[in-house]
Amino acid sequence: MLKLLKYDLRRRRERILVFIVIALLIQAGMWISSATVDIGLLSLNMAGYYVLAIALVYIAVAGYFRNLKSYQRQLLPVTALQTVLSPMLLALLLIGGVIILGLVQLGIYRLLYPLDFLPGNLLTVGFQVILRSLWSTGFLMVMVMFSITVALSLRMKWRIWIGVVILFLLENGIGYLERTLFGTYFIALDMVFNFEIYPGNLQSGSGFTVEYAAANPGALLFELAAACLMIYGMAVLVKKRIEV
Repeated sequence: MLKLLKYDLRRRRERILVFIVIALLIQAGMWISSATVDIGLLSLNMAGYYVLAIALVYIAVAGYFRNLKSYQRQLLPVTALQTVLSPMLLALLLIGGVIILGLVQLGIYRLLYPLDFLPGNLLTVGFQVILRSLWSTGFLMVMVMFSITVALSLRMKWRIWIGVVILFLLENGIGYLERTLFGTYFIALDMVFNFEIYPGNLQSGSGFTVEYAAANPGALLFELAAACLMIYGMAVLVKKRIEV
């Protein structure tokens, strides 16, 4: 699996570096053009890194798409499950790199500026937000990959559009079931940053407390089961495609 991951990373290394360099230049430009470091700048920084993460995930998904269509890749001595899991591990590795870049920039801000406006429990809430973001992005990636795999397993015209329809039905269907069964939609990206900042806790050192909205664990378990089923389905379809 590690050899397969290194192979995919090496093939897409140049494109990955281009996205990272562009993102860092944009971050530097926002920093230089800002008169001070405040919550507005930090929000822009966060949005920039999130866009970078989405772009890198797209590279991993696009690589999976090309691998399924590549005859040479099918000749490699790897299992169907490894073919499915490799782009997911690549995306996880790349997102981890984006998180490290964001933390380094925040550390530089802390060294150069007094960030008294930040909540005292920023690290705790930030860790929760990162975990939630990873899961939301990862689950969306699984749905996209599953839709692509099903579409490519069909031998008919307009099969890519069929994959788009499958993705639409999956995302909205799972969301509807979660809201009906558990009263929440765990994978919604707008829920990732669902927290409140309000004054009142002077002991935190900042005068603010961040209250993170806890999610229903039933919805998370439901999504975990759905993700496992989709990964199993992809492995079966990829194996049939390799054997054909």
